[in-house]
Amino acid sequence: MRKILFFFIILFTISLNSFAGYENNENCRNARMLLMDLKIDEAKQLLKYELSVNPQNYYAYYLDQTCDAYLILINSSDKEYETFIDNYEKKRELMDDKYVNSPYYLACKSEMEMQAGMFNIIHGEEFSGVNKMYKAYKEVYKNLEKYPDFKPSLMLDGFFNVAMANLPPFVKWVTSFFGVSSDFDYGIKLLNSLYQSQRNIKGTNAETALFIIFAAKINKTPEKAYAFTHSLDSNISKLFIFQYFKANIEYRMGKNEEALTTLKQIDIDNHPDGEIIYNYFMGKILLRKLDENAERYLNKYLTQLKKQEYFKEVTYGLAQINLMRGDIDEYYELCEIVKSKGADINERDREALYDASLDYMPDVNLVKAKLLLDGSYLVRFKEELIAYEQQPKLQLPYQLEHDLLKGRYEMATGDNAAAIISFQKVIDSGKKEKYYFASEAALRLGNIYENSNYPEKAKKYYKLSIDLYKSNFYEYIGDKAEKALKRVKAKAS
Repeated sequence: MRKILFFFIILFTISLNSFAGYENNENCRNARMLLMDLKIDEAKQLLKYELSVNPQNYYAYYLDQTCDAYLILINSSDKEYETFIDNYEKKRELMDDKYVNSPYYLACKSEMEMQAGMFNIIHGEEFSGVNKMYKAYKEVYKNLEKYPDFKPSLMLDGFFNVAMANLPPFVKWVTSFFGVSSDFDYGIKLLNSLYQSQRNIKGTNAETALFIIFAAKINKTPEKAYAFTHSLDSNISKLFIFQYFKANIEYRMGKNEEALTTLKQIDIDNHPDGEIIYNYFMGKILLRKLDENAERYLNKYLTQLKKQEYFKEVTYGLAQINLMRGDIDEYYELCEIVKSKGADINERDREALYDASLDYMPDVNLVKAKLLLDGSYLVRFKEELIAYEQQPKLQLPYQLEHDLLKGRYEMATGDNAAAIISFQKVIDSGKKEKYYFASEAALRLGNIYENSNYPEKAKKYYKLSIDLYKSNFYEYIGDKAEKALKRVKAKAS
C-alpha cells in the first residue's frame, strides 16, 4: 500500500501551466525538480519564499504538501503523521472554493485527498482513508468530464487504471464495494501515448516518464521499463528519484551488479533526505551477493527507522546474515522479533513474516544459493547448490527448495527440458504440503509453456499455481499467476 502511495505522490508533481490561482512559475518548477532530486528541505524553503511573495498561489500550497508527503513516506512517526493530517486540513480550508473553475482545482484537491486517505489507511484509520480515496478517484474523472483533454488528469486516468488493477489483497474489496473498474492495458497505453506527446517538454517529460516506470513496477513487470530507464536524457536520469528506481528496476530483474553500479552513482552525501532509503536498498543489493557490508547498511537503516514498514523485511535480512555466519541463536532471536514487531501491510514484510515462521531451520547453502540466484550470480549459485548436494537433508522442505532452485537455474540457463522435470518433481512431491514451493513451480512451468507457445499447458499450470497458492505465501506468486492466466486466456479468445 505504501509503495502504491509513493508512486502516486511522486507522479502527481505534474508540470502545470500558469492559471489564475495556480501559478506554476519558476519557483514552483525549481522546487518540483528539487523534490524529484530528493532535496526536500531546499524545495520547501523555495516554496516558503514563493508564498511570501505570492500568498494566493495555491499550486505552491499543494506542492508544499507533496514535499511533506515525501518525508512522511520515507520515514515518519505517528506524531509526524498526525501533524501532516492537521496541515492537510488547514491547507484544504484555505484552498476550498477558490478558483473552482480552474482545471487544476480538482486535480490538486484530489491528489491532496488521496495522500491524506492513504496515510489514514496505513495508520489504521481505514474507513476515513477509503472515503478520502474514493472522493479523490471521483474528482479525477469529474475533472476529465469538464476538461477531457487536460493532460495531467489524463495521466492520472492512466495511472489509476494501472494501480487499481494492482491493489494489494487486503484492500481489493474497495473496487467492488465502490464499483470502481480498471483496465491495465488501457492505462499503460495511455501513459505511453502521453509520454510520446510530451517527451520534448522539459519537466513534463520527467513526470510522465515516472508514470511509465512505476506502472511497470506496480504491475510486477519491471522488464517493460528496463530499456526505457536506460534511454532517458541525462537531465532526467541524474535526479535521485530516477537513479534510485532505475536501480530498483535492475534489482527486480535480477541484474544485481547493474543495480549496484547505478545506486553507487548517487552522491548520497548531497542527498541527506534520501539516506535512509539508500541504506535500505544498498543493504538488500549487497545481501544478494553475500557481501558482509550488507549488515552495516541494514543495521544503519534500522537505527534511522521511525515507521513500521520494512522493519520485518530488514530484520529478517539480518537474521539470514547471522544464519549464514553460523550464529543460530541470533537467527532465531531475530526471527522472533520479525514475528512480534513491525507492520505487515506491505508485501516485503509479509514475505519476511512467512520466512521467519517456518517450521524448520533453513539450510545455509540453500539460503546462499537462493540469494545468489535472485541476483543472477549463476556460477556462485552452482557452487552453493553442489555444496548442498554433497550432504543433502532428507526432510521434504529441503528437497522441495533444492529442486525449485535447480529448476530456476536450468530455466535461467536455457535448459527448459531439465527445468520442466525439476518443477514437475516439486509439484508432485509438494502439492499437498503447506509450503510455497509447489505453487511457484507451477507458475514457472506456466511461464515456460507460455513462452514456448503451448497456451493450453500454460493455462493448466497457471491455474494449478493459483489453486495451490495460500495467502501467506510470497505475494508475487499468486499475483503473477492470476495475471498470466488472464493474459493467456485473452490471447486465445
